[in-house]
Amino acid sequence: MITAAQLRRRWSQPDRLRLVRETRAWLAGQGQRPGGLDEHRGRTDLRGIPLTASPATIGDKDDPSAGVVWESLDLSGAQLEQLRVFAGTITNCVFDGAGLAGLRLWGSAIADSTFRRADLRGGALGTAVWQGRRNTWRNVVFDRANLREATFTAAILDTCSFEKTSKQLHLVDCDVRACHFRGELNSLVIDGRGHRHRVDPSAFSADFSQAVFRNCSIIGYRVDNVVLPAQDDLVVLRRYPGLLRAARDWLLRPDATELERRTAGILDYPLKAPGTEDSDYCFDLNGFDDPDTIAVLGRAFAHVQGH
Repeated sequence: MITAAQLRRRWSQPDRLRLVRETRAWLAGQGQRPGGLDEHRGRTDLRGIPLTASPATIGDKDDPSAGVVWESLDLSGAQLEQLRVFAGTITNCVFDGAGLAGLRLWGSAIADSTFRRADLRGGALGTAVWQGRRNTWRNVVFDRANLREATFTAAILDTCSFEKTSKQLHLVDCDVRACHFRGELNSLVIDGRGHRHRVDPSAFSADFSQAVFRNCSIIGYRVDNVVLPAQDDLVVLRRYPGLLRAARDWLLRPDATELERRTAGILDYPLKAPGTEDSDYCFDLNGFDDPDTIAVLGRAFAHVQGH
């Protein structure tokens, strides 16, 4: 079986350097497909190719009609760091194990593609609305990808798969439809409060039945169409702004303990800019880490929910 190192090394052969340059130009929309490219499992074989040695821009930041089309490419293990894509269309492509740290996309459509174990650290995978367009991801697999500090903002995620996401993945004001999350999810934030892009609180459907929350939260959406993890420390606050205000008031009642009064401050942050009154808030209590704080919050939420 050919290794990742061997896949990369083949592009450094003297007789392949010209092919690399021509392939870069072709993928940037600046030339025809070069001859000499092989096929691998029905896709153009670009595995391990070094496409970007420095930040590269594909498309035109001022012209949404200048986007390029990538179709049926195998870019497994390719080097694509700091890539900028405007109005791109990417279909039936494989980016498994590719280096995509710092990827930025605007107004692009990605479908029927895989990013298994790809390095997407710090990526802006949704960049709000650009030229009237949002990034759309349909039937895309992100299983075990490195999504640390990556953000989808105002994107459309339809039938996508996430397994064991890295810490600090953020989904902000996205339309999320029939997505699946599996394995341990650490510091995942799903925020639909509409601060970056107006979003319907009902625009979220997902299956977390095979996932475990570790310091994760869903806020600003309604969770009617969400299958949540089966874990004892999970808190679900329906119509959460009113419940949080009531919980804070209870923690600040005249006979409250000093610990209860201190704990009330934790609720200030989600109440500073709450979502709509009919939206929900879901999180794992153990994410607070301190047993005393967890116990106090548990009592407060039980009180306001009438448990």
